[in-house]
Amino acid sequence: MNSRLNFPFAERTRPLGLGGTDIGAILGLSPYKSPLELWSELVSSEQPAHRDLIHLRFGQHAESFIASEYERATDLFTAIHSPTMFHKKHGFMFGHVDRFVLETPDTPAVVDGTITANKLLECKTSSVFSKNDWGEPGTDQVPPLYLVQCAWYMAITECQSADLAVLIGNSDFRVYTIDRDLELEELILSHAQHFWHEHVIGQTPPEPINVQDATLLFPKESSGQSIEANEALLESIRAYQDNCAKSQVLSTECDRLKLEILNYMGHAEKLTHTGKTLATWKCAKASNRIDTKALAQAHPDIASAFTTSVLGSRRFLLKDAS
Repeated sequence: MNSRLNFPFAERTRPLGLGGTDIGAILGLSPYKSPLELWSELVSSEQPAHRDLIHLRFGQHAESFIASEYERATDLFTAIHSPTMFHKKHGFMFGHVDRFVLETPDTPAVVDGTITANKLLECKTSSVFSKNDWGEPGTDQVPPLYLVQCAWYMAITECQSADLAVLIGNSDFRVYTIDRDLELEELILSHAQHFWHEHVIGQTPPEPINVQDATLLFPKESSGQSIEANEALLESIRAYQDNCAKSQVLSTECDRLKLEILNYMGHAEKLTHTGKTLATWKCAKASNRIDTKALAQAHPDIASAFTTSVLGSRRFLLKDAS
């Protein structure tokens, strides 16, 4: 392993490697994390920032209920396996499956560390607004993010199929079956191997795919350094200026139309038409905040003791070079 890596092994809360939820980010399928964000978490000596995402916490809370509904719907049995599982050949690949599926309740899923179950179960929750992302129950027409995750777990466990049970909008329960696809598996493994060896072990960041990525990769400037623009970049700057101008026109028009709607609503909380709610205009819930200026004036010693220096974010300004 490259000695330049600075992993605090004793302090990390996850195994050193790539997990089932990471493969979606590597392939650019995750709406929650880009490849660069994943890379930054893996090579950083700091613990990744805690993501308090309520939908993830709800999914974890609902897992046992969904597994129970799966057993009710299929007359099959499920077993929890908590230990981390690693790929036999590629040690950097690990996973935690939600459940193994058994035909009888007294059949073991794992014997002396060897997985004997032939099917695994993944439990998901989904918003009613994403209902169209799912195909007919019983098929393998699931969102790509979940498809590659199931393929990842089948590669590790060597299970020949995976059932994906999903509760959509808290009222629509469905079960999908995904058979092991070795061709898809090889494609996924090749991308994972490249990411691990080229980017993580080699400490070479993947290409940024959004502005947030660029800010993460280049958090501060080198004082006094400048770089000369080439012709291609000059064209990008002109296109950027043109699109910003168009965006400003659209923004101004949107503000005008919004003002027209707000003036019409006045003190009304809702705007309706034929019984349907078109819009709402309500106050956000009140919150309590510390008045830091008043605290500093009344108790400067306390304020100073709890004041830390935070790196300012870089601000991009386009200058008029005409």
